[in-house]
Amino acid sequence: MRKYLFPMILILLSVIAWLVAWPYLPSEIATHWNAKGEVNGYSSRFGATLIMNGLLIFLYFLFLVLPKVDPKKNNYRLFSKSYTIISNTVLVIFFILSLLTLLYSLGYPIPMAGLSPFIVGAIFIVLGNFMQTIRPNFFLGVRTPWTISNENVWRKTHRLAGKFMFIAGIIIILSVFFPDNWESAIIITCAVLSVGIPACYSYWVYKNEILNK
Repeated sequence: MRKYLFPMILILLSVIAWLVAWPYLPSEIATHWNAKGEVNGYSSRFGATLIMNGLLIFLYFLFLVLPKVDPKKNNYRLFSKSYTIISNTVLVIFFILSLLTLLYSLGYPIPMAGLSPFIVGAIFIVLGNFMQTIRPNFFLGVRTPWTISNENVWRKTHRLAGKFMFIAGIIIILSVFFPDNWESAIIITCAVLSVGIPACYSYWVYKNEILNK
């Protein structure tokens, strides 16, 4: 029961914050920013409240449902602690985004675009730390035909993926010190390489250790 308490508290706090701030919110609320920090997307007050809190609720139920519908659902108990930490981290990040959006709407000078590398980098670092503890499943991790079909290939692939994602997270965070127009390219490159290289590696391991036996 305790594992459900933390995400429920986050959702409740977010909902309460938006309800308390409701009378002071403008009719249109910024909900999207470009890489330069310029607002390029607005929602109505009701729409923004629904989106920011709805995302938290959706993610919470998604993380609850995935282990129940996964064909390899029995494996989730083998990495339940890591799964809980990963899911709670994602919820915390979206909770922070909800509060930052609210504060920005109330007139506080929040540098939303400048925070994106820290948010994305934090996700990569957390995933990198726990990637090698994830057991075979159909929703989380580097899911290729070769990792799904063989546990040894899965284990070796995720050990490598964990290292790449951790390093990618650090690079993404450090991208705040590079020119603004580099930020998106760095994030995309890190994301592609940290997933693409382990995916290719999974085929190499499968071919050399399984097919060539």
